[in-house]
Amino acid sequence: MTTPSELSTLPRRRRWVNSITQGVVAVGGAAVIAAIALIFIYLLWVVAPILSGAEIEQGRQYQMSAAEPVFLEVNESDELVFRISAAGAIDFMTLADGEIVSNIQVTDAVRTVKRVDPHGDLYALVDANNAMAVFQASYPISFVGDDRSIDTRFEPLFGEDWLDIGEFDDFDINYRDFTVTLAILDGQVLTLKQYRDAEPGFELEFPRVTEIDLDYSYDRVLFGPSLSWLYLVSYDGTIEILDLSRIRSPSQLYRGRLVPEGERLNAVEPLLGRYSLLVADAQGEVGQWFLARNELGRTLNKVRSFQLDAAATTIIPEQRRKGFAVVDNTARLSLLYTTSERLLADMAMDAEEFQVATYAPRANLLLTASSDGVINSYRIDNEHPEISWSALWSKVWYEGYEEPVYSWQSSSADNDSEAKFSLTPLLFGTIKAAFYAMLVAVPVAIMGALYTAYFMAPVMRSIVKPGIEIMAALPTVILGFLAGLWLAPLIEDNLAAILTMLFAVPLGIAVVSFLWLRVPDRIANRFDGWYALMVIPVILGTIFCAFALGPLLEDTLFGGSSQTWFKETLGLDYDQRNALVVGLAMGLAVIPTIFSISEDAIYGVPTHLINGSLALGATRWQTMTRVVILTASPGIFSAVMIGLGRAVGETMIVLMATGNTPVMDWNIFEGMRTFAANIAVELPESEVDSTHYRILFLAALVLFMLTFFLNTIAELVRQRLRERYGSL
Repeated sequence: MTTPSELSTLPRRRRWVNSITQGVVAVGGAAVIAAIALIFIYLLWVVAPILSGAEIEQGRQYQMSAAEPVFLEVNESDELVFRISAAGAIDFMTLADGEIVSNIQVTDAVRTVKRVDPHGDLYALVDANNAMAVFQASYPISFVGDDRSIDTRFEPLFGEDWLDIGEFDDFDINYRDFTVTLAILDGQVLTLKQYRDAEPGFELEFPRVTEIDLDYSYDRVLFGPSLSWLYLVSYDGTIEILDLSRIRSPSQLYRGRLVPEGERLNAVEPLLGRYSLLVADAQGEVGQWFLARNELGRTLNKVRSFQLDAAATTIIPEQRRKGFAVVDNTARLSLLYTTSERLLADMAMDAEEFQVATYAPRANLLLTASSDGVINSYRIDNEHPEISWSALWSKVWYEGYEEPVYSWQSSSADNDSEAKFSLTPLLFGTIKAAFYAMLVAVPVAIMGALYTAYFMAPVMRSIVKPGIEIMAALPTVILGFLAGLWLAPLIEDNLAAILTMLFAVPLGIAVVSFLWLRVPDRIANRFDGWYALMVIPVILGTIFCAFALGPLLEDTLFGGSSQTWFKETLGLDYDQRNALVVGLAMGLAVIPTIFSISEDAIYGVPTHLINGSLALGATRWQTMTRVVILTASPGIFSAVMIGLGRAVGETMIVLMATGNTPVMDWNIFEGMRTFAANIAVELPESEVDSTHYRILFLAALVLFMLTFFLNTIAELVRQRLRERYGSL
């Protein structure tokens, strides 16, 4: 940069040009910094909501007629709430103004109500005579001009007659694939009834009945997921799980205790999907339990627990997520979430007792109903409960898994599955892809740059250097396309040959170099600077030999299948699109960047340093290792770090050549999923402002911070190297 004193001695036109240039450079630099800052701020702004907690606030209080409530429910649109009373009346009320819009009398007395399907509006009502009927709630919308109105219907699903289910202490019901299944618990007798071809509008007939005499008296009976098993729970803490794969002859899967001997349970409720049970004891602890396989078979595990200040008396699971609310004996309402293991929010409720409570389907509202007809509402802001530091970066024990794992699985065919948003596999995949790419690129690029700048003939350098730099302009989508559709199958079919080639090419060059040393100087000097051209036939020849010997090596060393040998001998699985493919393809993309910057740094070493070293008797090799490399080390290091940044942020190659599987294994024959590839695949399909959407932006923020950290470290090291060797 021109100093003020130097600027004053320059011609007027030159001074103006320098001033304008300095101003443009300063503005451009400031614009770059501002752009980076704005990107960081925007990413943080999108991510910030998932880092905040939940909020609960007291909502409106509604007044219905005084009646003993048995069941309370909110419809999908959060517009209507209906209460089923013990007198058999169903009252529908609008949440907007608290107006009772309809009243339906279904029976003289209702003993209990069970929700049949967590994702539908089916409810099983049992009257005082132990007769059961399944009803369907619907809310058709009609328009008269611009006026919109909602009708309310609560109609029997299977004919008009009520089904006698006999005496019971507890029962559960499931309706799936036109099959109604009942589990009826009466003392120590468990009765299973199954009605086939249970189509809407037709009577339930000809049940298959199975009666089981139990050796213990239980208080609760609950179906597991998809009728796979049945929970039998006693409030003294005893639990038994029956396998229903053969419903005519159930077998015992597990029997044990949920609390120590002498303690009792306050509440037991199934979590969404019924893979887990939420269990509240008298000590203020709420635990999540589910079955998992181990070496002893399936056992019930207490996966996580939440410690409250007082004993929970009521558990209210969410209808669409793995969250739940609890009310303790001090009338304190707490919101919790299993996957993230978070206590999201809590507040003191109205001290008045309530009989029933319910979550709205969207989990933004909680209602309680008491016998005096009062319905209290609590507004909930809880958009992203499944996110916590442990859920993002630590192992999580997900339902059905044998142990805690790192897992990224943002979508599932089953609506009951819990979100798996661990960023650790993505960070691991990013580092793994960059590591193997740099393992290929750094030696080739730096050694190529050293030879090109220091040993190669000027004429040949004028051809080679631009040719390699042009490679940097090759679209990475083309490299990814070739890697995924050509290179990956080639490596899979010729794995032994490829592995042989990786060793044979350097060995072949070393052997030819050793033999060349025996050539007389008068002959060797004629080819000085053109050795790279001479070694091309050697490289091609060793590659040809490696592929020619590949089948023989496959049979001799690997018993006919190298993939099988690696699996059985070393325990290494083989995927067609793997880290080896990525290392070769992405290494090819990174080589031009590292080569170009390194070559410029080496070529820019002052000539007087090289001549001085040679004049003192050093060989050209000694001069290169002790003078040239040290002097150019800041530039070489910068080249490596820029190449690393390119590898970390690469998208298309890893997307097309890795299989895009979020596994955590350093195995070079397995794939990975990186931050960049994951964002490219999933962001177009994510719902705006959803948890998934914001997590992808969090991944982008982590990638941004990772590259910023690498670049900062690189600059600090470069400055140290420059200070140390810049005076040579």
